[in-house]
Amino acid sequence: MRGLLYVRTLIKSLRRNGRLLLGSSIARLMGPRDYAARLNAGVVASVLVCRINGRLGNAVFLTPLIDRIHALFPGAVIDLALSFPQAEALLKKKPGVRQIIAFPHKGLGLLWRYVAAVRRMRATRYDIVIDPIPESTGGRIVLSLSRAKYRIGYANGSQWAPLTHAIPEFPERMHQSAVPVYLLCNVLGVPFEPEKVRLSLSLQPGEVEAGRAAIARALQRKNVQTGLARPTFVFFAHGTGSKPVTRAWWVAFWNAFLELEPAAIPVEFLPSPTTPPTDDRYTALHLKSVRDVTAAIAATRMFISADTGPMHLASATPTPTVGLFQTSDPTLYRPLKANDLVVDVRNCPPWLVAQKCHALWRLAPRSKYATA
Repeated sequence: MRGLLYVRTLIKSLRRNGRLLLGSSIARLMGPRDYAARLNAGVVASVLVCRINGRLGNAVFLTPLIDRIHALFPGAVIDLALSFPQAEALLKKKPGVRQIIAFPHKGLGLLWRYVAAVRRMRATRYDIVIDPIPESTGGRIVLSLSRAKYRIGYANGSQWAPLTHAIPEFPERMHQSAVPVYLLCNVLGVPFEPEKVRLSLSLQPGEVEAGRAAIARALQRKNVQTGLARPTFVFFAHGTGSKPVTRAWWVAFWNAFLELEPAAIPVEFLPSPTTPPTDDRYTALHLKSVRDVTAAIAATRMFISADTGPMHLASATPTPTVGLFQTSDPTLYRPLKANDLVVDVRNCPPWLVAQKCHALWRLAPRSKYATA
């Protein structure tokens, strides 16, 4: 396990260093650039955000920036240039969002789909275009190809994009969803309040009811008796790399938690319809749309998983979210709500995690999260 973790960490470090080296080399070839640090934008009618990355979590991390743009420029349309495959379904209902310009992540016809996305983007001349993070090569390329009055990004040694306004990175480590908000607020000269940064997908009541119904149908197929006294506790046991915990860990956790709260109903969300359940004793289901997953989580009493995309979806709902960390940094990726919980599972056995979850469980109102 430690050897695999070392290899993955090494590969990640090599990729980052290679990206920085490429950016630094291009920046030196292009020569020094002058950026203004403060923008008095005046009336803003259109904003484009460029985040060319295929990960679910990075798409969710844009929601605080979208909310801040909409609050500062309520009459402006917000376009999003994204390469997360389900970005349209995930973010189309955010206030202010007009369209998602889908850049390809992978697959056939990559070049032609990229060209089509660029043409769609260039059909609008934007007042402001934002590259929201410090080290995105894809974001810099798309920003450079855009038609914009002002281009905003981070200034560092690898920055080569034709920015008009830029600021240095924050000197301390910051949650990844706060990084874009910090950039925008500092360039515009408005207060940055990191404690107020929250993830939000602007779920509608009808979506949550549909999510509740999906869970209820899955429980019926498993012949699980439900009702107001038996709220559901959803978990996601999968993920990439070394982030997820083992099946044995989950079995021990549920044995301990159900001793403390026998009426709770564990429900597992699966990443695909062919993925076998972690524990056959409990109900499991797969929902195709990440927004449907979010709505279903919002209809439950608690959610628990490792540092994965579904954990960030859960943190975008009112449902208390428990994040299990063992390889990634909670400072950068933790769930953000006041009623969320971060646990370092390297130093916390399953029975102790169960106790921590039970203490949080008892604070959640029963009727709101009960299955129908």
